[in-house]
Amino acid sequence: MNSRKVEFRFTNLQRKLSSPSHANSVIVEIDTKSEEIFVNQTTDHQTRRSTPATLSCLDTINLSSSSHDHIRSLLRTRFASHHWLCDDLASEISTAAIDLGFGRNGFTITVVVTVTYRTVSVTSNNKKSLRIVLLGRIKAEELKSLKMETESCSICLENLVSGPKPSDLTRMTCSHVFHNPCLLEWFMRKNTCPLCRTELYDR
Repeated sequence: MNSRKVEFRFTNLQRKLSSPSHANSVIVEIDTKSEEIFVNQTTDHQTRRSTPATLSCLDTINLSSSSHDHIRSLLRTRFASHHWLCDDLASEISTAAIDLGFGRNGFTITVVVTVTYRTVSVTSNNKKSLRIVLLGRIKAEELKSLKMETESCSICLENLVSGPKPSDLTRMTCSHVFHNPCLLEWFMRKNTCPLCRTELYDR
């Protein structure tokens, strides 16, 4: 799912009281940035990753009228690639121009427009948990060399090697060992080690 958020910020409003005949200048800066939101479908946890704002457009327009239509027309000529924001931006500039005494005073306005493009990605633990299980796979012989052949899987409580349902084994990064099927089922509910509760990846 993609969306965008637009913010207007006026950073410099200068009124020229003694020279109403001066051009009424508006400096428009358009910055863009992106924000990725990852939603874990299993845990409902959100992780955000954003990039710094970068300058996309910078231009100056001179107003001969404070009317919304006049300003919108100027903006669409200068910022064709951002035509979709010209209507709202024209309203903001028109209001600021009237507040600064358009027709009585000259002025300079600087407006910074920040456009944030948002991408929402829905993920689940399935791929991550499968990767963890596959990366940690060990053989029964290796378990014996670690003198753990008599240990039980703390999820199903059966012996890791000689239980009634022998299966592949996984040693976690925290060194705890479990049956692969047990671990995959556990990861459907939790993202921690079943034994020590160490968090295994970003939720």
